[in-house]
Amino acid sequence: MGASDTRTRDGVETARQPVNRLPYRYDLDGLRGLAIAFVVLFHVFVGRVSGGVDVFLLLSGYFFLGSQLRYAGRGDASPNPWWPIWRTVRRLYPALLVVLGATAVAALWWVPQMRRVEIIDQFTASLLYLQNWELASQQADYNVASGTVSPLQHLWSMAVQGQFYLLAIALAMGVIWARRAGLDLTRWVSPLLVVVTVVSFSYAWWMHLVDQPLNYYSTWTRMWQLTLGGLLALHGHRLAFHPRLREMFTWVGLAMVLSTGLLVDGAALFPGPAALFPVGGAVLVLLGGGQGPVAGWLANRVMRWLGDIAYPLYLWHWPLLIVSLALWERETVSLAHGVVVVAASILLADLTHRRVEMPLRQHARRPMAGERRARDARSQLRTPGAARARAVGGGALCLILVALLTVQGVWQVRLHNAGGVLLDAARYPGARALIGAQVPDATPKPDPELVGSMVSKIWIEGCISLFGEDPQVLPVDERGADCVFGDPDGTRDVYLVGGSHAEQWVTPLNVLGREHDFRVIPLVRQSCPTFAEERDDLFEPDCVEFNQQVLTRLSEADPDLVISTTTRPYIEQGGRMEEVPDSYPTFWDFLADHDIPFAGLRDNPWKTFEDGSELSVPLCFLDIGDIHECGVVEDEFYRSTDPAAAHLEGMPNAKAVDTSAWFCVDGHCPAVIGNVHVYRDSNHLSVPYSYSLAPLLWEEIAEFL
Repeated sequence: MGASDTRTRDGVETARQPVNRLPYRYDLDGLRGLAIAFVVLFHVFVGRVSGGVDVFLLLSGYFFLGSQLRYAGRGDASPNPWWPIWRTVRRLYPALLVVLGATAVAALWWVPQMRRVEIIDQFTASLLYLQNWELASQQADYNVASGTVSPLQHLWSMAVQGQFYLLAIALAMGVIWARRAGLDLTRWVSPLLVVVTVVSFSYAWWMHLVDQPLNYYSTWTRMWQLTLGGLLALHGHRLAFHPRLREMFTWVGLAMVLSTGLLVDGAALFPGPAALFPVGGAVLVLLGGGQGPVAGWLANRVMRWLGDIAYPLYLWHWPLLIVSLALWERETVSLAHGVVVVAASILLADLTHRRVEMPLRQHARRPMAGERRARDARSQLRTPGAARARAVGGGALCLILVALLTVQGVWQVRLHNAGGVLLDAARYPGARALIGAQVPDATPKPDPELVGSMVSKIWIEGCISLFGEDPQVLPVDERGADCVFGDPDGTRDVYLVGGSHAEQWVTPLNVLGREHDFRVIPLVRQSCPTFAEERDDLFEPDCVEFNQQVLTRLSEADPDLVISTTTRPYIEQGGRMEEVPDSYPTFWDFLADHDIPFAGLRDNPWKTFEDGSELSVPLCFLDIGDIHECGVVEDEFYRSTDPAAAHLEGMPNAKAVDTSAWFCVDGHCPAVIGNVHVYRDSNHLSVPYSYSLAPLLWEEIAEFL
């Protein structure tokens, strides 16, 4: 923290500034700008993670944590936490609010397919610097640019940075408050940072093997990059190296930073051990001490300017890229398109820096103990000038903040209303149109921008086992009566088993159970169809464990009927047509051996691109409004006959239910049937449409009940 002479003022021990202040490292501004420039170029032209964000985080720790701790080491440091927080808010929020406001206008008004609840939630998460956790909760992998990717995806790193800043301020305030209480904690700061760095890096290494998507976003796995920067700020200048060795450090370090994206895929590896390559390169540049021709080049006027605009450049480039892809209906970036995006990003970044960041940034030095900075600021507002102009600008940004925070609330009200009111069956017959119901002229419901977030009660009540949850636990055992649907007092039991394509049938079964006095008990897990033996090498070991619990429960319960799906495409291998996976009949044989009745439902169509990747049906409808173009050609998904029938017809108490006529008419499976959107994404049924399937489903299972 640095030694300093002390004296007393107003009874409080204070300190003068250290005599030998460290020179500012302008070459690191250039490194920061270059790192972000490579992030932009790789996002736009390469579609890979360059490692620039990892370097940016290290430098954030170097500059911010180092600054906070050096200030805390001063005896006359102010104990008021408001000042560092306010200074940080004025540094980060103005540019962020301008970019988020512009993105909201462009994405929500001009790009209908971005009016999705998960993106609306991300606006609030970005404002509150929680975007990394929001993306993790949405199980959003860090994807390359396309028209369907969130325009706010890149703000995960700003969230990590913002959370770290608060922790850094808290640490510095703790040192200041402890000293005022007579306890010197400065000697413990560096050991603490060493421990945090080692533990965080070890955690990132472990998480890379366990859950890489969460590893990529987590604040705790990224912490080592920031605290390592802080340690270098405190102690890096004490490491003495020969000048020529320092020059070599800078050359090698810069080469490592710039080559990272060409050598590794950061999204699949960082912040695990592979991140030591770009971070290690940045460390070498730091240890280079700003000496040599490379450091001089990094500190030249152009590179320092690039460092100045690095933050707004990072903010602007991704929304411009994603929104333009969606507007121009492109999945890839052409050279001309990329050049336009990069040029526009640089121009907007420079304008944002000069017209928004600099005027609203706090330029005065941080106040010392006893200063009355707030009183002085109020007095400046009494006369016309820069202070009033800053206040007006700040007020305008506050209005943008309020407007953006309101968006999520409005969307949640719309979602609540859409999900809480049953559609009028006369105007929106859904599947009943297939059995003679009249279909009046009406706009399809529910709103396609909302339907994706409308889920069944199994999800709402937590009755489905999710990725990462203990496969040994059946949710019905934890949730009890909350996970029993239909008639809770019914004397017959229908078990619904399988993955999410089985889960969606709980909506009509819940209706039928109440009408016909049977209970519906779900034993379902995300992406986990039911089988007795895994023969396809498609499903996770956790799924095998979960299915063992399901089989044990079914053999003990002896249900009146088991329902599940019987077909699916080999989507993992790019397949687009339905198949009967080899694992499925092992479950059917188990049921036959235990004399348990089974109704096997043929799967509904999946909307995919030619390579097997998924295409959201409601978002397609939002984009082009064509129920046929956004639907599926029947013989591109369905076989000529139900492939499960041959297996089930010869088994006792088993029935193959061919559901294809519930989704397809005259060789086509449209996006809308009976004025109701059939799907909530690329392959799952919407809640309103599955609700309308109740009478058709009853005709098929009534014989068992």
